[in-house]
Amino acid sequence: MTILSILCLFLVIYKVDATSSHISRLEELELERHLKLINKTPIRTIQTKFGDIIDCVDIKKQPAFYHPLLKNHKLQRMPSFENKRRGRNEEGVANRSSEFEKVLCPIGSVPIRRTTKDDLIRIKSISTLTRDFPQSHFAAVYTKKWDNNNYYGVNANVNVYNPRVKNNQMSNAQIAVQNGESYGINSILFGWQVAPRLYGRKSTHIFALWTRDTFNKTGCYNMLCQGFIQIHKSIFLGIRVRNVSSYGGPQFEFSLSISQDPYSKNWWLIIDGKSVGYFPSELFSNMSRADVVGWGGRVYGVVDGTSPQMGSGYFPDGNLRHACFMRRISYIVSGSLQLEQPNQKLLHISVDNSNCYNVKYLGFLDENNRDTIQFGGPGGDCGL
Repeated sequence: MTILSILCLFLVIYKVDATSSHISRLEELELERHLKLINKTPIRTIQTKFGDIIDCVDIKKQPAFYHPLLKNHKLQRMPSFENKRRGRNEEGVANRSSEFEKVLCPIGSVPIRRTTKDDLIRIKSISTLTRDFPQSHFAAVYTKKWDNNNYYGVNANVNVYNPRVKNNQMSNAQIAVQNGESYGINSILFGWQVAPRLYGRKSTHIFALWTRDTFNKTGCYNMLCQGFIQIHKSIFLGIRVRNVSSYGGPQFEFSLSISQDPYSKNWWLIIDGKSVGYFPSELFSNMSRADVVGWGGRVYGVVDGTSPQMGSGYFPDGNLRHACFMRRISYIVSGSLQLEQPNQKLLHISVDNSNCYNVKYLGFLDENNRDTIQFGGPGGDCGL
C-alpha cells in the first residue's frame, strides 16, 4: 500500500443512519463506553459561537494518558527544536494567515473538543476504510521510495478554502508521513478538511489522522480515540478556521509541519510555528522514521452521482488566486532539523481521475513561492 492509499483513509459511517433516533441498547452502551474514554472531567467548559463545546482538561489527565501504551509516558511540554524551527516556519509568508476560533484555557489545562453521543451516531469513530476506497479520489505529490531515504518531518504553507460538500462527503488538504508496508503501515496526516459528519457543519476545520497498523485495529481522527497529546492552550485538533480563501480574491494560508523530535522521537504537529501537540513514539509500531512523505488533496463520498469539490473547486492553472496551493513544500532528512527543498527526481505526481481533479508541480515561482504545488477540481460525475 502506497502513500496514495494512506492519503485516502476516511472514517466509515455508522450503520445507524444519522437521521434515525433509534439505536439498539447494545449500541447505546458502546457509545457511552467510548464517550467515557475520550471525554474527561473539565476544569472549565467553553461554548463557541458556533455551538461547539470545548473542555479545558488537566494537561496530565487528557485521554491519551489512559491509553495502555502510554501509561508510563512522560509529558513533553514543548519540542526540543521549538526555538530553532519557529522562525523558519513563519518566514516569507506572502499571503494572509488564517485565524481560528477564539478559545483560551487556564494554565495547566488544554482544550479538547467534546464529543457527544450525536457525534458518534453521525460517524463511526473507531473504524476506517483500510483496504478498498470506493467513492474517493486523490490528487497528490509524494516522494518515491529509494534506498536509505529516511524522513523525519514534512512541511508546507497550505492555502485554505471551504470547498462545497454534501452531508455524506468530505474534502481534505493534507501533508503526511508514513513508514511500513501492507498491513503494517504507520502514518500521520495533518491538514484542513470540510467534513459535516465529523463536525456537524460544513465549515473548514483543522484535523489529524493516525494509525499504527494500516487502520486494522488502531487510529482515528483528532481526539476521537486515545493517542494524541494536546499541548497548546488555544489551538486544538478540530478547531474551526475562521477565514478562508476565495477564487480570485484574498488568499489565506498557514504553515503546517509534522516533525519528529530528535530526542524524544515524538511526532509534533505545528501550525505557524505554534506547537499544537504530539503523537507519542510509543503509540507506533514502526515510526522511528518515515520512508515516504506527501502533500495533496483527497475527497470522499458520492451523493446523487456526484463527487465533492477539492481545494477551491477549480483545476490548477498556475494562478495562485485560482486553485488551492501548497508552497515551500519541504522535508527533513537528517537530525539537523533543517527543512530541505524536495529533490524533483524523487517526487511522484498522481491523480486518479483527471476529468474531475488534478495536481501540478509548479516548482519555483518567485522567492516567496518556491517549491509550489497546486491541486483541486470541481468534482462532479467522477465514477466510483
